[in-house]
Amino acid sequence: MMRFHLLALPNVQTTMAYSLCGFCVATIRFARLLKELGHEVILYASEENEAPCDELVTVITKEEISSLLGATHNRAGEPEATPYQLAHIEHWSPIWQLANARMIREIGNRKQHGDFICSIGGSSQQPVAQAHPDIQFVEYSIGYLGSFAKYRVFESRAWQHVVCGHQDIQCVRFFDTVIPCSYDETDFPLRAKKEPFALYCGRIVERKGIQIACQAAQAAGIPLKLIGSHGDASLGTLAQYGAEYLGALPYAEKNDWLSRAQVVLTPTTYIEPFNQVAVEAQLCGTPVVSTDVGGFTETIKHGVTGYRCNYMGEFVRAIHDAASLDPAVIRARAVRKYSIGQVKHQYQAYFERLTLLQSESGWYSLK
Repeated sequence: MMRFHLLALPNVQTTMAYSLCGFCVATIRFARLLKELGHEVILYASEENEAPCDELVTVITKEEISSLLGATHNRAGEPEATPYQLAHIEHWSPIWQLANARMIREIGNRKQHGDFICSIGGSSQQPVAQAHPDIQFVEYSIGYLGSFAKYRVFESRAWQHVVCGHQDIQCVRFFDTVIPCSYDETDFPLRAKKEPFALYCGRIVERKGIQIACQAAQAAGIPLKLIGSHGDASLGTLAQYGAEYLGALPYAEKNDWLSRAQVVLTPTTYIEPFNQVAVEAQLCGTPVVSTDVGGFTETIKHGVTGYRCNYMGEFVRAIHDAASLDPAVIRARAVRKYSIGQVKHQYQAYFERLTLLQSESGWYSLK
C-alpha cells in the first residue's frame, strides 16, 4: 500500500455537482482509482466531498471560497473580472495563497517517508511542492501548459510534446509518462439506436469550434443541440443556425443526451490536450467528429469511432457517415482504453517505478 496526499482545487467542492469542472471530476476519479488499487488517500479540499478517501482535510470553507472569489484581484491590485476562471491558474490570487498555506501545514503534520503528493493545479500549487522537497510531487493528469513537477503524467502524447516544446525541453525525461483520463463506464448509457440530431457539449466559446459545429450541422441538414456553460459566443447569433441550447446540464442528464445523439461534434480550433467529451461520447457508443490535431489523434480512431476533419466539406460528410458506424464497436474500444478498471493499472505501474528512485540503486535499479 502507498500513501497519497491528493490536492484538490480550492474553488470548488469535490462533488459531481461541479461536474462541468474537469479538474474537479478528475480529482474525484483519481481518488477512486487510488482506492480501488488499495492505497491510502488523504484529500485536501473544501467541505463537501464525494471523492473516496481515508481522510478529508478541509483547507478552505465554502464561505471563504465565496468571499475570496468575489475579492480576487489582479497583479495591479485591481478587481479581476473573471475570478472563477482565474482562480485555478494564478498562484498569487488570495484563494490559492490561503489554500496552499493550509495544505503545506497539514501535509507537514501527516507526511511519512515514501509518500506521494499528487496535484493537477499546475504552477498554482508549486509552493506546496517547494515546501516538501522530501516528498515526490506528481502532476497526475496534465492538460495544461503550466506544469513544473519532476514527475509528470500527461493526458496524451500529443500534449506531452506541446508542453515540451513550450518549455524548450529537448531531452528525455524518464519519469514523465502518458496515461489517459479514466471513466466509470457505468455512468455512460449505450443506445444502439441513435436519434437524428448532432450534439455539441462543452464551453460555448469560439476556440472550442462552436461556430464550425453550427455551420457544419446546418450544411449537413441535421438539427444541432448545445450543452454547456455560456462563454463568449452569442447564443442569439448561434440561434440563426437553428441550434437549440439545452443549458449547463447535470452530469447524468448530459450523459443521456450524449447517448442519444447521432453524432457529437468537437471541432476545437486549438490543440486539445485530451477532450473528455469526445471519450464520454464514445463510451455511450456515439461517434465523434473532430479536428485532426492534439488528443483527438489518439482518442478517435478515424473511420471506426468517428472522423477527424480539416475543412468544412469533410465535417459535413463525416456527420452523414457517422450514422453508419457501429455503437457497440465504439463503446467497446472506449471501455478497453479509458475505463478506470484498465487505466488504474497504468498508474500502479508508474508509481511502482517512482518508488524505485527511493532505493539505493535509483534509476539504475535492475528490478
